[in-house]
Amino acid sequence: MNDQITTAKEGSFARFTIEKRVPSILSDLVSHNRFSSAVEFSLKAFMESVPAGSLTTLDTSYPFSAGINASLENHCDYNWLNAPFLFLENYLYHKIAEICGFFSNRHDYFLYKKEADIRGGREKISRELQRINSIHSFPEISLLNLMGNRADLSQSSLSYSADSKSELLIDHREQATDIIAESRQVHIVLDNAGEELFYDLLMVYWFFKNTGIRKIHLHFKQLPYFVSDALISDYRHLLKILSEDKTTEWFVRDMNRFEEEEMLVLSDNPYWSSGELYSQIPERLAGEFSDADLVIFKGDLNYRRLVGDNDWKWDTETASLVNYFPSDILISRILKCEVMTGLDQEAVPDRNKTEWMFSGNYGQLELVRSHNSGL
Repeated sequence: MNDQITTAKEGSFARFTIEKRVPSILSDLVSHNRFSSAVEFSLKAFMESVPAGSLTTLDTSYPFSAGINASLENHCDYNWLNAPFLFLENYLYHKIAEICGFFSNRHDYFLYKKEADIRGGREKISRELQRINSIHSFPEISLLNLMGNRADLSQSSLSYSADSKSELLIDHREQATDIIAESRQVHIVLDNAGEELFYDLLMVYWFFKNTGIRKIHLHFKQLPYFVSDALISDYRHLLKILSEDKTTEWFVRDMNRFEEEEMLVLSDNPYWSSGELYSQIPERLAGEFSDADLVIFKGDLNYRRLVGDNDWKWDTETASLVNYFPSDILISRILKCEVMTGLDQEAVPDRNKTEWMFSGNYGQLELVRSHNSGL
């Protein structure tokens, strides 16, 4: 136990991802974009290399290519079916960015999927905005926000049904309410664009209207990552779509006002797209969180990078794994990976099978107090 999760185990979610999901992601990417013939040829060649081909180094002029290349050079035996899962996923999206020339043209080749998610959910978005003022507590808004995490477009073939309190394996909403009541500055490290990003903005709106929080920092990715991870351009695009509807344009005006008054701060430090564990967070970036009353980490990828992408015992204390972080943390995710910590043994849904860990049927809202909090 506690070993790093790799793709070596047949029947694992990691192996399934490489053998089935990655080829599907690459095929959809080619089908839904008008790439040049050269880019399309390279993408198809890359697709054919998964999972039987080798891992080739990245162009050294691209961000974080040096670290990825160093790992490949230090582990010559790495291939698609034996390497650390998190390393391979990070490698995948940086390789796609290289092939598509993202760092020169800034074209978001996953926008088609994010936009379809927003436009397909416009009626739901309108309904949620109509009832936002009837939500009076943090436990309510945090659960509503959590439901948005079901909208992971890289795993859209899965069926999610985590829509009640009974589905929460860890539920610290009441404890977090006490912190929210005293908070003035909150950071949210985002996960997905599309519908989930809307639910994040809905929570931002609720915080400003119902609490003493006066500043919220939203942290975005800097390149198209894990298909649906949110970029600042996704934020702009979402507001543009909502501004087209008279029933939702008021929300856009409020969000724009929050940003203009510097209550809402958008940033996209390249570190969030690096694939590195958060225990290795640069000192300067960590310093940005030192004054935060609470940092909310959304989704599986952030969780895996927080605690380590390892085969932890399920009752491993989460606090012992994130004690490097300088502020209180709220983990908010629907379970869609093979990592779980902080879970009481009696709360384990199934001791014999692990499908519950990535079925999307269970949620986690876990508060982890910082060693600096004095508690």
